[in-house]
This record gives sequence, structure tokens and C-alpha cells, in this order.
Amino acid sequence: MSPSANSATELANVSYSPANFASIFAVLTTFASVIPSSISEPEELNGIVTSTESTDQLKDLSLNLLASALNRKPKSRLPEDQWSRHCAVLATAYVYLLKGLEVPEEAADSLEGFVQQTPAVRVDFLYWLCEIALMDNSSIKHLVDTEAEKGRRATASNETASTDACLCRLQPFAEISKQRYWLFGSKTRQFYLESVSQKGKGRFELLAQTVDEFNSVAAELRSQRYHALKELADRLASEVVPYLEAQVKKRVRVEKTLQRHAIANAHVHIYETRTRKRQRVDYCTDP
Repeated sequence: MSPSANSATELANVSYSPANFASIFAVLTTFASVIPSSISEPEELNGIVTSTESTDQLKDLSLNLLASALNRKPKSRLPEDQWSRHCAVLATAYVYLLKGLEVPEEAADSLEGFVQQTPAVRVDFLYWLCEIALMDNSSIKHLVDTEAEKGRRATASNETASTDACLCRLQPFAEISKQRYWLFGSKTRQFYLESVSQKGKGRFELLAQTVDEFNSVAAELRSQRYHALKELADRLASEVVPYLEAQVKKRVRVEKTLQRHAIANAHVHIYETRTRKRQRVDYCTDP
């Protein structure tokens, strides 16, 4: 049986990179005050990047992300005819981020050319814009630094930061040796490492988003000699992994329920077909 369309965390059976898709969703939901977007569920984003009928939402999202990557003011919109020029500027400065991504030249030639691309190209291109925005957008950087400072103050005063298991965490999950670890996502979890360069620019790297990946990261952190990294591994194992395992079990229950309903409906159809009243055929041809 195919995965349920109602499963908010199901990213399998798609023609694009699930990891890049998850990164886009995490950026949009975490920095909604900077990047205009009405997206609140993965299904909504999936509908936009896979739609072949209406591309208006895809155009709006692409222009908003492009403006953020160019460090424009929040909620500023770019004209469609400037797509090619601005993409060329970004490609020159951030060509190294395109390594491993499926981004043909046609995607940057025009906005209309971009929306005609496959979902794989759309997701990779939007992911590229998100990566640039995370590194260079001053509003995002200010928001991150502000929330990080709030987290440090709360820790210093022994206060517990208000968090919700269903909401993304904007304060760093941990900060160790000038490296900040972030946990993004609403019904999903994406674990990022932010490494700050000498120029003060942050580079976000997706470390984990599945149970197996979180367990692998935790095991690697436990192998380090620093006690703080071992504590981080324990937090991942006790706080994040159980949540993700619960999400997986919930998804499996939903899929099994849908499968039982599908089987039951099929049996009813077969039963009705076999028990439908039939008229006896009269082979007598005599008048």
C-alpha cells in the first residue's frame, strides 16, 4: 500500500531530494517572519513544488526566497523580469553550493523557465536559495542571534525556555565551541550544525532528520572526548529520538488503518458481486 497522503512526515516515494525538501520546509516555518509564506504543513509545500497545473504559488515562493537570498528587506517582492539577472549574481558568488544539485541553466534563465522544471530541479533550486539566505540574510542572522542570546540568558538564570513538542525550536539546541546546533521542524525534526567562519558568516549543515540518522549522530558525538558533546548525544537520544519514533509508529498505525479499510471495502465489493441475485438462464427455445 502506498504511504498515506495524510501523513505529515512522509517524504518517501517522491521524485525530489527528501533532505533538501525538509530543509526548505524547516527554513520557511522557522523564519516565517522574514520569508513571507503561508506554508505550515509539508503537504502544502509538496503541492507547490509538484504542481503541474497552477504555478502561481511556486512563483511567489521562488521570488520571496530569491529576495531573502539577496538580503532584501523582509516581505519585499522582486519583479519577475529580474529573475535571470539576480540568479546570475548569486550563481557567481555561490557556485560552490550548487555542487551535487540538479540545477540546469534553464532554471536561472527566466522564472517561467524555472517553473517548467521537474520537481527535483525545483526543490534543489529552492534549497540553494535557502542555503544562501541562511548564510547572508541579515534579518535571519539577527533573529538567530537574538534568540540565541535569550537562550543563554535563560540558562544563566536557571530558567527553562518555553518550548512545545510540536513547534520548532528557534533557540539553539546546543552551543559548543563556537558551533551552534539547531533543531528545526514542526511535525518533523531536522538537526543542523551552524559553523561560523572567521568572517562571521554562518554555514548550516543538515546532520540528521530520521531516527537512524539521529542515532548515528548521537553515536558519533559519544565517541568524542568532550563532555559537552556526550551530553548533547544524551539529549538527542532522550528528547528527539523518542519523539521521532512516536511519529513513525503513528504513521504506521494510520497506514494500517487505511489498509484495513481498503481491504474491507474490497471484500464488500467481492461479496456483493458473488451474492448478487442472478436470473436463471432459460435454454428452452420452444415457443
